[in-house]
Amino acid sequence: MNTETQSTPKANSPEKPPFHQKDGSIEIVEVTTGRQVKDFLTLPHSIYTDSTSPYVMPLEMHMKMMMGKLGTPQKHFFLAKVGGQNVARLGIKTHTNEGHTRLHFGFFECHPQYPEAAKALIDFAHAKYPQLEMMGPFHFRQEDPYVGVLVEGFELAPFFMMPYNPPTYDKILKGCGLASTMDLFTYQVNGYEGLPEIVKENALKAKKELNLTIRTLDPKNLNKEARIIAEIFNEALSENWGFEEFLDEQVKEMVMLFKLFIDPRVVAFAQVDGKDIGCLIMIPNYNHIIKPSKGKLGLGLLMRYFGRNKTTNSIRGYALGVLKKYQGHGVGSALTDAMFKIGVPIGYAECEISWILANNNSMNELAKAMGGKQNKVYRIYSKAPLNNATRN
Repeated sequence: MNTETQSTPKANSPEKPPFHQKDGSIEIVEVTTGRQVKDFLTLPHSIYTDSTSPYVMPLEMHMKMMMGKLGTPQKHFFLAKVGGQNVARLGIKTHTNEGHTRLHFGFFECHPQYPEAAKALIDFAHAKYPQLEMMGPFHFRQEDPYVGVLVEGFELAPFFMMPYNPPTYDKILKGCGLASTMDLFTYQVNGYEGLPEIVKENALKAKKELNLTIRTLDPKNLNKEARIIAEIFNEALSENWGFEEFLDEQVKEMVMLFKLFIDPRVVAFAQVDGKDIGCLIMIPNYNHIIKPSKGKLGLGLLMRYFGRNKTTNSIRGYALGVLKKYQGHGVGSALTDAMFKIGVPIGYAECEISWILANNNSMNELAKAMGGKQNKVYRIYSKAPLNNATRN
């Protein structure tokens, strides 16, 4: 479907005058064919052309999996063209959680010199569902990979499944009428520096008072382990901003993640009386083996993947959850202490905790207590329903 836009576009209204900028009209194309999917996936190649940039192009295969099946009524993908050239892209999906429906957007990329194309995309997409609040970038859940827009820390390389983008994206999205809704913080931790004594003391206290023990992931029972993790996180994180319950689909995705990317030695469970009451998931940072492939799955990437354990020396603090009954008793410190004792000796010297909600005071304090230094900020944006529209 080829549709030209104006400043307040409506879907399927080609009789409207086109949206114009100084270089000509902007054409919005909905992605419906294999060729258009390829154009959508490969657009970043024309944006991230500096070989010295920290940017790591996600695998096109992974991005295509996250896009899912085309042609569903609640999900759409668009390209913006100027002079026949693709200059921006966007995905949207109506998303319902706990009875509230929003329009989530993701997969956003835009040539910095074409902010008008980004605005045309956002306006056009929002006009399809004017009654909904728009929020993102997600793909299309907050817990999915590559969440948010980087707004601080551009000199640093992203960790595995974390985004990187030009510094202009914050300004571009705000110019589209989107406002900052939530920031996500990351922290750098040097394993060789060890844990501060206060964390070790809290860990020891938890072990004594709760008779707490630590175990690691059982790689022979991944389905069972994933369901245990889902149960812990669904209860532990239920009050966190934007958190969505892990359902069967997400459990299946977790199992696939474990099979492909997890080192079972660095997924730890806290137990009391034989029951799992907390979990800490670390993911090895494989970006160094992905970056040379430039998004392609080839022989070189496969060879690097099979040798990953010999070349990977950094790790990402992915998720920590403790059942509410046991929160405030040092269980998080005990899991962190155990991870230092496990991870550093097997070569994971550098860690990035990514990410923590800006308003999650207890987790931000724990990150700082373990010696973490805040190094990046990612941002989530939202846009109110359009004027004269009734919100669900």
